[in-house]
Amino acid sequence: MWTAQAFETTENVAVESYDETLFIKVYTMRNRTLADIALAKVYFEILVDFAKSHPGQTIQYGELVAKAKMAYPDSAYVAVAIATNMGRRLDALREFTSQHQVPDLSALVVNKATGDNGEGFRKSFDGEAVRQEIAEFDWAQLQLTFDQFIEGEMHAYQQRVLKARRPKKIKEAAAREMWWTYFKANQAQMPSLTQVEKESIIQMVMQGTDPGDAFAEVTT
Repeated sequence: MWTAQAFETTENVAVESYDETLFIKVYTMRNRTLADIALAKVYFEILVDFAKSHPGQTIQYGELVAKAKMAYPDSAYVAVAIATNMGRRLDALREFTSQHQVPDLSALVVNKATGDNGEGFRKSFDGEAVRQEIAEFDWAQLQLTFDQFIEGEMHAYQQRVLKARRPKKIKEAAAREMWWTYFKANQAQMPSLTQVEKESIIQMVMQGTDPGDAFAEVTT
């Protein structure tokens, strides 16, 4: 299970260590950052506790941030969290609750000045009614599912990182030109190559390998 502190070191976690049975594709959010995911988890836990202890009541954005910092003083993401960028994190909760057709926890969070939800929320939902549903809902039954949701988001994030690190493929004509340029510059020191070896090098260059590295691998 992920903890708030786990997100600080997660970029060093091998993707292969992820339990594929926990990855539910339908829950995968869109290109959220580690901070988005970490804070979504923190806010979910705090809001569930708040809903249990303060049924029907609301919490201001700033108060939610303050509670997060008290609960997770060692989290780097929580330490720099501010009320003005909470929207992305609450979107995560909203997407999760929408997928499960359960009350929207973000309805508990209100603006300090108005004491109400944002205009976008009010256009689609009755905040008071949603908060009543939140108070009556048994959130304990969704904790494991939410943890799975977070696991899926972490896996998706790691996959995006790996994809970004993969070298871009090169078209065959460009790969041959790159190899020819390298070959001409180093021809005097290079051994004779068979056609099969040359084609293997070209294929590797097309996959993003440097011509020199491809040559070394084929001829070693």
